[in-house]
Amino acid sequence: MAGPIRTYPGKSYFNDSIGIGVIPHESLTVNGSISSNGEIAGNTIVGNWRGNILSSGQAEVEGVDIMSTGLSAGLFLKTTGDGKATWDAIDDEITFDNNNVNGDLIVRGDIIEYAAGGVVFTKTSVFTGPLTTGANTLETFDKDKFKTAKYVVTLSNETPLSTAFEILVTHDGVSVADGTTYGIVDAQATSLLSEVTASVGSAINLIITVTADCTATVYGVAHY
Repeated sequence: MAGPIRTYPGKSYFNDSIGIGVIPHESLTVNGSISSNGEIAGNTIVGNWRGNILSSGQAEVEGVDIMSTGLSAGLFLKTTGDGKATWDAIDDEITFDNNNVNGDLIVRGDIIEYAAGGVVFTKTSVFTGPLTTGANTLETFDKDKFKTAKYVVTLSNETPLSTAFEILVTHDGVSVADGTTYGIVDAQATSLLSEVTASVGSAINLIITVTADCTATVYGVAHY
């Protein structure tokens, strides 16, 4: 039996559950939509939002995930500058302008430093490839953009053998390249490195002569 409705000046009180179009399982259960031209307040609101854009100076999300059903993986939420936000992807390049990065910065690709006027000042890249016993040519930086490069090279194989060295290279942009090798360190009695020189073609090349098959991992920083 339904509870009584009690009326007070400007208010009504119903001492039971109310169902509109359905048997209630809460204090108020509605089978259908609810419209309001005022506020709807509650400590917890659960459901799917399909209405107009929420207008607020701040939205706090704590202890839960932001749902992005139907979107591709790897997207990030980006402000567009006109008061909106959109899901976007980092394709080829991301720019930091006088910003700090707190924590780890993972980069898959090159790191480019620009000088004034948008001129490329330095470029950091990693080059790798298999080497066979004898002389091997490893292409590195574009000769038209960079005149000097410094490399830290690691030679290694599964024997295991390991040799590390540094080389500083410069070139004239046409046909002459020269380099100075220093800091050769071997983890065994016989070095994997026999000789290293530089040449210039379409790129700055390292000519690495090795004493056994191995893999070269080259960390290079090129300067304009």
